[in-house]
Amino acid sequence: MNRVKLSKTVSYILRHNPRDFGLELAADGSVSLQELTEALRDKFQGLDEDDLIDLVRDDPRGRFSILAGGKRIKANYGHSIEGIDPDYRAVEPPEYLFHGSRPDVRDKIMEEGLKPMSRNYVHLSQTVQEAKRVARRRTDNPLIFRVKAREAHQEGVKFYRAGTEASGQAEAEIYLTDRVGPEYLQIE
Repeated sequence: MNRVKLSKTVSYILRHNPRDFGLELAADGSVSLQELTEALRDKFQGLDEDDLIDLVRDDPRGRFSILAGGKRIKANYGHSIEGIDPDYRAVEPPEYLFHGSRPDVRDKIMEEGLKPMSRNYVHLSQTVQEAKRVARRRTDNPLIFRVKAREAHQEGVKFYRAGTEASGQAEAEIYLTDRVGPEYLQIE
């Protein structure tokens, strides 16, 4: 079984389009592990619930969680499905967080701030290197924004810790927020 393909398919289902596989997510973004396994069997021969549990356990990015004593599964971040509320808890962020983007949207971001666009939250990285790695998915020349996260938090902006991204040998935490105003942004 191709674990990379399985991981990408599970991400697609739990973050973006469960209905493509005949599934309906609960408000917290979770679905029955049994139902997900059954929905994936045509695409992944021999798949069982233990394969999905192993996928969650071995994922260095912390993209998924097993809930309800092993009965449900959810994506921890990256949702684009309206109405999904994974029940994030607000946390105090570090002084600075980082966001990578394309250079052609620089002026718009500096004017309007960071918005979730096609996702439910703005995703922020703990390090410049991690923000560059994420941005390279969309551009060869990433532009990095430094977010004055602690200042924004002190002025009422909520931040949530959502998971980790593998970055070489270390893991960097992912932070989410609804929006970051331009007053909290600097070009790195």
